[in-house]
Amino acid sequence: MNKINQTSQTRRSFLKMTILGSGLLVAGCAPPPPAAPKAADAPKAAAGGRLAKIKAAGKFTYGMEAQYRPFEFRDKDNKIVGYDVDLADAIAAKWSVKAEPIDTNWSTVIETMYNDGFDFIQGGMTATEKRFKKVNFSVPYMDAGSGILVRAGEGISERKALDGKIVSAGTGTPSIDQLKVTAEELGIKYKEDIKSFDDDAAAYEALKAKRVDAYASSVVSLNEFAKANPGFEIFVFKSEKWKAEWSVAAFRKEDEDLRSAFNETVLAMKKDGSLAKLQEKWFGRSFETSDTPPTW
Repeated sequence: MNKINQTSQTRRSFLKMTILGSGLLVAGCAPPPPAAPKAADAPKAAAGGRLAKIKAAGKFTYGMEAQYRPFEFRDKDNKIVGYDVDLADAIAAKWSVKAEPIDTNWSTVIETMYNDGFDFIQGGMTATEKRFKKVNFSVPYMDAGSGILVRAGEGISERKALDGKIVSAGTGTPSIDQLKVTAEELGIKYKEDIKSFDDDAAAYEALKAKRVDAYASSVVSLNEFAKANPGFEIFVFKSEKWKAEWSVAAFRKEDEDLRSAFNETVLAMKKDGSLAKLQEKWFGRSFETSDTPPTW
């Protein structure tokens, strides 16, 4: 928020009063003492950053799409649950506020945040250079390495085997670019243009119906589907052509106070072991993560 600089205006007012006062003295009239300012006219304290607003409101909101198991999804009672929800609740408890998840369209999640749809994004977002141009990232709170989901027994167990296949990925995810890089790096060609899906559920149905042969996404989320659906398998999707991938929270460029507080809290949870316990609860194991926010 821009602060208004009143220095020049104050100086001009002082000069004006001095000249006026001199004129009155010459006329033999002493100037009246300045009236005390009314409470309503007194300068107001700066509103502060977003963190101050959150603490004043007693809660923060965070954006996500509740279709990304086990990060966030709806249970049988239609309640949003998952790793991100537990992590947000733990952070809120440390800040003595409440946390409220906002289910939104992932393809426009950054735009919605900047339109004040929520305070920040915490939905298993993968840090990318493209996104970094619009937001600042937190320290990683989960590994976000990619994987490829395929139908079992069809001989697709490495990237080269994607040659001549129909491949797909989530709309707006880094997997789209990784598939493009893979084709260039290995000199292979896909059967059709890379297909994109707005949510995992639609992609899984396409795989079942054999409309696509492979779906690239977070290896963690793909693992959840494969465990519950026999007949599918996953292989790791990695290359030296792209950086290590991390799940992070995302903040407006101007909300550095909020991002700093989030980072401090997550790092403290790493140190005391509570972050690892949440990972074990939702992923079956703990993961090593970087202590440094991803940048480009």
